[in-house]
Amino acid sequence: MTDVTRQELTGFGAHSAQEVEELQKALSIGNEYATTLPGSLASGAALAVEDLDRTLKLVTHGMEHLRLWKDVIKQKVTQTVHQFNTQNSYGAEVSPFFAMGGTPTATDADYNRDVYVVKYLGTQGSVEHNLTLIQAAHGPVVAREVKNKTIELLARNERAMFEADSSINALEYDGIDTLIRAKEAQAEFKSSAFAGYDEIGVDDSVIIDARGTILDEDRCEDACLRAVNNFGMPMDMYLSTDIHSGFSKAFYAKERVRPGDRTAAGYLVPEFVGTLNFRFRPSLFNRPRIAPLATAISASAAPTIANFTTPADAASEFATADVGAYYYRISAVFADGETLACAGAATAVAAGDKVTVEITYAGSPLYFNVFRGSKDAGASGDEKFIGRIAPAGTGVAHNIDFNAKTPGSGSAFLLMHDPDVLCWKQLGSLIKYDLAVTDTSYKWLQLLYGMIVIQAPRKNIIIDNLELPSRS
Repeated sequence: MTDVTRQELTGFGAHSAQEVEELQKALSIGNEYATTLPGSLASGAALAVEDLDRTLKLVTHGMEHLRLWKDVIKQKVTQTVHQFNTQNSYGAEVSPFFAMGGTPTATDADYNRDVYVVKYLGTQGSVEHNLTLIQAAHGPVVAREVKNKTIELLARNERAMFEADSSINALEYDGIDTLIRAKEAQAEFKSSAFAGYDEIGVDDSVIIDARGTILDEDRCEDACLRAVNNFGMPMDMYLSTDIHSGFSKAFYAKERVRPGDRTAAGYLVPEFVGTLNFRFRPSLFNRPRIAPLATAISASAAPTIANFTTPADAASEFATADVGAYYYRISAVFADGETLACAGAATAVAAGDKVTVEITYAGSPLYFNVFRGSKDAGASGDEKFIGRIAPAGTGVAHNIDFNAKTPGSGSAFLLMHDPDVLCWKQLGSLIKYDLAVTDTSYKWLQLLYGMIVIQAPRKNIIIDNLELPSRS
């Protein structure tokens, strides 16, 4: 400060503009306060007290985003291997009538046994001891971290309940998508009642391929009919928020109204009323994976690909309209996360072909994520996710594409919450397991032992390959 501070000031006297400016500058906090290191603060800024909001602001998901975990029926099991019996008939379809003095025809019910194995999920928390002694801004630090780890674990399990696949990663249980696809065609899960009461050649699958279309009322009604025809009564449809929004916009674009609706600037259809009545349960955890990562999470190197082949395969879903060249990229997922996608390459595909490629990698990846670009687009950067595959050995050819999934598409799951149809089986509730003290940190595990169990897969429906509506 200049000599103005040493002058005798009356407080109400006349002063020059320079003197007033010097006095104001001496008492100012300054605009640089928020971006200056505390040790560099001077003058009035050094006297300012920081005000930290005691409410922590979350920019990620919370418990309110977990839909299926809140809805699914949870049951305790007492062994790591869980078994149950299924019955698909009360007896053969024979005439119940018989002649006077005779006997009716003998029939037997059909029983089968299914086996599920408990899988183990967990996360580790750690808090330095000194943090338990301070007055923390947002409450006790350990309690805050226990809550964080609980949400982290349940959020990972929320997605796994739909997508997990033990054939890709042996540590995973089989999720809803995997179980329904694997079991829906098995004879033991098909009721023999009403045999011959359907048209010849009618698709009796509970998986509806909506390839290239968005969800609409016809798809929903088709799903209801297939569930009812398999004696199911599902009541909730789990789908991505984007797909639900697209359904609602298309519904009201037809100038339809719902009796009792109040006038508002937009609508979101909450339920479907048809052969079955069900609620829409949109969730961020049902959003499909779309693009490769821009920044690697894993410290491991990305894989490399070479030597495409396109042999014919009976399981191929490449049709005549799909013939062309496709550009592929692959990323590896390790225990510490996902790598970047590798440098891509293209190959030509004919109808009835599958695509294989040699994948070279280091270490022990859990699985690979495969991304495919648009037909004949080359390295345009529009590659989208088409699925996960298991490692078969470095430098070995892997099957990467049968065209079963259209790039970046999503699915909707119409599920029946009934303990005899679909439920979560667990050895116990979420467990907090303290670890031994080996340093000045408090460490613990949070564990969940269980698996999704579907006893009657054909009472649930998957609408697959749904296009996401454009946001532009």
